[in-house]
Amino acid sequence: MLNRILNERYRIVRKVGSGGMADVYEAFDLVEEGRIVAIKVLKDEYSRDPQYLRRLSREAQAMVSLKNDHVVSLYNMGNEGDVHYLVLEFVNGRTLREYMDDVGRLEPKEAVAIACDVLDGLAHAHKMGLIHRDVKPQNIMMTEEGVIKLTDFGIAKFAGSTTKTYEGGEAMGSVYYISPEQAKGELVGAQTDLYSVGVMLYEMLTGEPPYTGENAVQIALKHINDDIKPLHDVDDRISVALSDVIARATAKDRSVRYASAEIMRNDLKRALRNPLSRFAKFQKEELRRMEQASPNADDENRRGYLREHLPHFAIIGAVVGIIAVFIVMFLISMSKIDDHGSKVPNLLGYTVQSAREFAENREFTVEVSGSEPSDEYAEGEICDQDPPAQSKADKGAVIRVTVSTGNELRTVPDLLGRTVEEAERALRAAELTLDSRIEYYMDNDHPVGTVIQQSTKPGETLMVGESVSITVCGDPAQASVSMPNVVGLDIAEAVDRLGKAGLENYCIVVDTNEELSRRFANNAVVSQSPTGGIDVIGDTIKAVLTIYREDAGVYTADFANNLTLSNEKNDVSVVMLTPTGEIVLHRGEYPAGSTTLAFTGHYWQKGSYTCIIYVNGAVDTTFIRNFE
Repeated sequence: MLNRILNERYRIVRKVGSGGMADVYEAFDLVEEGRIVAIKVLKDEYSRDPQYLRRLSREAQAMVSLKNDHVVSLYNMGNEGDVHYLVLEFVNGRTLREYMDDVGRLEPKEAVAIACDVLDGLAHAHKMGLIHRDVKPQNIMMTEEGVIKLTDFGIAKFAGSTTKTYEGGEAMGSVYYISPEQAKGELVGAQTDLYSVGVMLYEMLTGEPPYTGENAVQIALKHINDDIKPLHDVDDRISVALSDVIARATAKDRSVRYASAEIMRNDLKRALRNPLSRFAKFQKEELRRMEQASPNADDENRRGYLREHLPHFAIIGAVVGIIAVFIVMFLISMSKIDDHGSKVPNLLGYTVQSAREFAENREFTVEVSGSEPSDEYAEGEICDQDPPAQSKADKGAVIRVTVSTGNELRTVPDLLGRTVEEAERALRAAELTLDSRIEYYMDNDHPVGTVIQQSTKPGETLMVGESVSITVCGDPAQASVSMPNVVGLDIAEAVDRLGKAGLENYCIVVDTNEELSRRFANNAVVSQSPTGGIDVIGDTIKAVLTIYREDAGVYTADFANNLTLSNEKNDVSVVMLTPTGEIVLHRGEYPAGSTTLAFTGHYWQKGSYTCIIYVNGAVDTTFIRNFE
């Protein structure tokens, strides 16, 4: 196939991979000059097989409607003689399987980030009516920049179809990640894919899949019958919250699993923020079913032995049964006595008032410890409690509860082109947060220090408090530092601490709000951006320190400067250079066109000072003003 040109358009360059039914090649698109594509070619032995031809066609039908950053794009489908192929987006990277084999177990933050991207792709596919049915590390590509792409929709099905599981012997092709319903040949749905993501997360975090065996049948039976051991029990370094999310995603009962990829993705993000929260709320029927043992493969041999010795076993069994009944009745009665005073009641879903009445009847006290958004409980309902339900506690103990503020969604702002400080300010205005880990990538098409990529697209929604990660234009070879936390420090001490961290670029905003005097001394830093703990490279950021002062100063200067602005939105600031640093006199966002900056600046020391007008972070005008 090398150097062959398919249909006078695609020149094969090299083979990059091989699967069960197809080989994948890198190729040049001679029509779209300069475009590199991936050509998925059906293997020779399957090129005349109607079943595999249908499967290739079905993959094309599935992918043609998918347009998502985390799904490999389909460009074309064709054939030349017996060569049948798909033309796909070329991903310059490797599979997640290869990455996991290289690095072993992943840190929770990295594993969750990968899973969230996969879930984003699945959410789009599910919205378009497609169930992937073969989610596994081999079908997830990672670009050299770390972008995650879901691929291989060869056995995907439309949600409305009646196909139950894989065709023929391929049912066990992905047996390590197969859902119980697939293993049993039942109908599949969105929860089928979420089960596979849960299993994949388990493997990323532990380095091993939850089920292994001597053959595919043994592993499939374990998916049907055996519980997945909670991750927190396997490795106590994994948080209970993350363990709970995976337990819910991999529940045998589909009704217990997450209803959608979006909800699972949100819970994964919340689990990282709140590692002690509980996310798995299993039904008692599910727990009892999960505790039942599965039949042994040697049942037939035992049945023969039982027929031979049945009379003796019948007598012994009857006596043992009667004794067992009395023991069970005794234990049940004792547990009821114990339940009355020592088992913590389940308050989830109650209002605070109802919870207090319910708990007091069982000799417990309820205290509200806080509130947080929840996509599971309505506003005013209890969404978390400590100690958890059914755990043991002394009578009279306090149950601390968290009250839901509802499913509070916020629209993600457009951060592209903004500085780190501007991006954080925009997120804060939207009641969202900036992820402390910033990636840096040198891109000559963008100014250094500006955002060139964001994890969640502008216009999409997140829950209040959720974080957005960004990639900033900067040299990744430069060592990043953790932004020092200087809130509460005198401005002189704060500037000194920044300097010791190698951060010399900063400006100061003065706030005279009297309310701040109750918590801060005069000249103390009351807020900072970037926030303490965020990874920064000194050359790429300009820190903004807000200080409290009893007054802005009695010395003044009048400003009236005309500007012509070209961008649709323009961040404009006027600063003055002082021995302490750049003092911000005026700041605002202005539309394109001509505008006049007219205001009076204040300072607490008399003198002539150099002033600078910045437009979108770049120097526009420099001049001198006298403060008298």
